[in-house]
Amino acid sequence: MRVLRQAARIPVALCVAGILLVIGIISMAGGGRGVLSPERAGADPAAIAQHHWWVLITSQLIAGSWPALTIAVVATIIVVGWAERTMGGARTVLAFVVTGTIASLVGLGLEYVGSRAGEYWTSSVSALDTLDPLTPIAGTLAWASAGANGIWRRRIRVLLLTGAVAMLLYSGLPSDLYLLVAVGVGLLGGRLTLGRSAIPHWRSSRRERRGLLALVTIVLALGPLLSLAAPVRFGLLAPLGVTMSDATPSGRMPRVGCGNGRFDLNCVNALGHAHLHGVGGTLLSILPLVLMLVGAWGLLAGRRAAVWMLAALGLVQSAVAAWYLGILPATTSAGPPPGRHNAELVVWVAASILVPFAFSLILLAERRSFPVRVARRRALVITGLLAGWALVCVAVALAGSWLLRDQFRPAATWAGLLADLPSRFVPSSFLRSQPLVLHPTSPLANVVVHGAGPLFWVGVIVATVLLLRGTGTAVVAPDAARIRSLLARGSGTLGYMATWAGNSLWTSSNASAGIAYRVVGGVAVTTSDPFGSPAHPGAVLREFVEFCDANAWTPVFYSVHEPVRATLAEAGWSSIEVAEEITVDPRGFSTSGKAMQDVRTSVNRSRRDDLRVRWATWSEMPVRITAQITALSEEWMSSKDLPELGFTLGGLDELRDDDVMLAVVLDTEDRVRAITSWLPIRRDGVLMGRTLDMMRRAPGAPNGVMEFVIAEAMSHFAAEGLVVVSLSGSPLAGAGAERAGAPLAQVLDLLARTLEPLYGFRSLLRFKKKFSPALEPLHLVYRDPVTLPAIGMAVARCYLPTLTVRGLGEILRDRQNR
Repeated sequence: MRVLRQAARIPVALCVAGILLVIGIISMAGGGRGVLSPERAGADPAAIAQHHWWVLITSQLIAGSWPALTIAVVATIIVVGWAERTMGGARTVLAFVVTGTIASLVGLGLEYVGSRAGEYWTSSVSALDTLDPLTPIAGTLAWASAGANGIWRRRIRVLLLTGAVAMLLYSGLPSDLYLLVAVGVGLLGGRLTLGRSAIPHWRSSRRERRGLLALVTIVLALGPLLSLAAPVRFGLLAPLGVTMSDATPSGRMPRVGCGNGRFDLNCVNALGHAHLHGVGGTLLSILPLVLMLVGAWGLLAGRRAAVWMLAALGLVQSAVAAWYLGILPATTSAGPPPGRHNAELVVWVAASILVPFAFSLILLAERRSFPVRVARRRALVITGLLAGWALVCVAVALAGSWLLRDQFRPAATWAGLLADLPSRFVPSSFLRSQPLVLHPTSPLANVVVHGAGPLFWVGVIVATVLLLRGTGTAVVAPDAARIRSLLARGSGTLGYMATWAGNSLWTSSNASAGIAYRVVGGVAVTTSDPFGSPAHPGAVLREFVEFCDANAWTPVFYSVHEPVRATLAEAGWSSIEVAEEITVDPRGFSTSGKAMQDVRTSVNRSRRDDLRVRWATWSEMPVRITAQITALSEEWMSSKDLPELGFTLGGLDELRDDDVMLAVVLDTEDRVRAITSWLPIRRDGVLMGRTLDMMRRAPGAPNGVMEFVIAEAMSHFAAEGLVVVSLSGSPLAGAGAERAGAPLAQVLDLLARTLEPLYGFRSLLRFKKKFSPALEPLHLVYRDPVTLPAIGMAVARCYLPTLTVRGLGEILRDRQNR
C-alpha cells in the first residue's frame, strides 16, 4: 500500500521508465537492426547532415545494452522521481525534453564543425553512434537541484559537475560531452523556472567542505577506471588510465613515436601503455588510486595529514607527468615536425599536468577546514619508517637485479640499473613510449623488476592508514590530553572551548594551570580564563605575559571574567566589555511568575504539540537523528553570506565530543525540530555545570521551541544535581559604557554591526535574558592602547580566519548596497 502511494506521486517518472523499458526491449530483441538500430536512432554528425532530426529524441530513449537499460530505468525511477516530487510533473517533462534535446543538438553541432575543420577529437568520434538516456536524466536532476535546500543543492551540483567533467576528461566519448552540456542546461533551466530564490548560497561549514573535497578526491581516484570501462578512449586524461586495461604479461612493447609528429588513435592509446605490463604494471597504476581513496577517508575525518599527503601526491603526479609525458619525449626525439594535431597533443599533456596541480592548490587553500592533527612524534616515527621502507625497496630492486644481471637483455650494468630505477616506482601510465633500458628474460628477473614498485606503494598506503587512523586531536597534540586534564581540575564556564580546533596550550611552570590561545598577526588571543588549579592566579597571568613577550607577541585576554580583569587591572591593564554571560542556577529555576510568561507559554505549546527532548552524546544518537542534525546545521550555514564563524562558537565538529551533551527536540515522527549542545564544567574532577554552545532551529519548527528546550534543560540539569548553567555569552554583543570612543571598541562595534544581520548576536542576548538570569560581563583586557587596531583585527580574524581589511570593507559595502 505504501509503495502504491509513493508510485502515485511520480507518474511522469514511471511513464518515462516504462517508455525506456519498452523501447529498449524492442531494440535489443531486434538484434540491433531496424528502425530502432543504433545506425538509425543513434546521434552522430552524419544524421544531422542527412536531416535525421528525430535522433535528437530517439538517442535519449534507447539504451545500447542490457546493463545500460537497467541502469537507465532505475535512475529514471529514483532521479526523475525525486525531480518530479521537487518541482512537479510539468517542469519535469520540460526538463527531460529540453536538456536532452539541447545537449544532443549542441554536442552534434560541435562534432560537425570540428570534423569539418579537421580537429582530431571530433574527427575521431564522428563515426560513433550515441545512445544515452542518462543525458536527459542528469539534466533533469541538475534542473531540479534548484528546488532543493541549500545543502543538497550544493551536493547534487558538485557531484554532477565533477562526475561529468571526469567522464569527459577520462573517457572523452560524445555521450560524455552531451552529459556535461545537459548538466549546464539543467542548471540554467532551474534558475529560470524556479526563480531567484533558487540561487545557491555557496557558504558551507568546515565539515561540508571536507565532505565535498573528499567527494572530488573519490571522483579523481576512480576517474582512470572510466578509461578501463570505455570501449575507446579520447579523454584528455585517458593516458593516465589506459594502462589498467592491459593486465596480461607481455614482452618488450614497441616504441611508439608520438613525439615525432604521429598523432593517431594508436598513439593516443600508447600514451597510457608502458613497458611494465602484467600484474606489476597494473598494481603500479592502481595502488596510487587506492592511496587517494585512503586520503579521501582522511579528509572526511578532518585529518590535516590527509591534506598534506594528497597535496604532495598531486604535486608529484603533476611533476612526473610533466617529465615523462612532456619534457622527456620532447628532448629524446628528433624534434616533432609541424603537424596539425601537435597542438592537441600539448593540450592532452597539459591537462595531465594541471589537473592534479590545481587540485593540490585547492586542498592547501582549504587546509584550515581540517583541524585534526597527528602528534608530531607519531608523524615523525611513521615518516621515518616509510623512508626506511623506501630505501629497502630500492636496495632490493638494485641488489636483486645485479645478482640476476645475466638474466637481462642486455646484461645489467650499474649504469643501466640506475637509469631504469625510476620506472620501477612510477605508475606505468606515465611512461608511455619510454623505451626499456633492461629487458628481463626470466620469471625471477620479472618478479624483481615488477615487484619493487608495488611493494613501495603498499608501504605508503599502510603508513598513511596508520597515520590517519590515530585518534588525533583538533588541538596541537599532545596538548589535547593535557588540556582535558587541567579542565577536569577546574575551569570557568567557557573553559571547555579550549579543546576546540585552532587553539594552542600554554602551561605554567609548575603545570598547575593552563591557558588556551591562538596567535593571529603577532597577537596572542586567549580563549577565556586560565584553567586548572593554580595556587596563585596572578602569578599564572604574569608568567603567560612573559611567555608572550619572549615570543614577541602582544598578549590579549579575551572573554575573561571579573577576577582576571581585576587582577590585570592592578598591574595597569585596561579592559573593554565585549559580552554579557547569562548564568542560571538550575536548582531554583521555575517558569512561574509574570516575568516567565513567554517561556511558560512556549513550554505549554510545545508539550501540546507532543514535542520531547532526547538527551545523548553524538555517538549515542541514532544515525537517523545525527543525519538530520547535520542537514539542519548545513542548511542554516548555507543561508549565511559569511563563512562559518569559529573561536568561541562551536559547530558540527564540536558536537562529536563525547563530553558534550546534546538536547534534541523531536516530534511524534522523530523529526528534529531543534538542537542544542552543552559543554561540561568540572571542578576537582566532578561535573558541576553545563554551558550552552550551539543552538539550531529547524525551518518550520513551531514557535517557542528554543524556549522549550532550554526550560527542559534546566529541569534535566537540576535533576542531575548541577549547580550552574551558563547560557554563554553572545560574542560582540556587549555594550559597556567604557567602550565609547575607544579605537578597539570602534573596530569591535564595526564587526558586531556587520555580523548582526547575519548571526543576530544582540537579538540572541535579548532572547537569553528571558530566563531571568544573572548577568556577568566578559572582558577583553589589553596592556598597550597603541596595539588596539591590531588587537581588533586579530579578534575579528579569530572568528573569521580568512578575513582581511579589504575583505571587511567589501562586506560592509555589500551590506550597504542591499
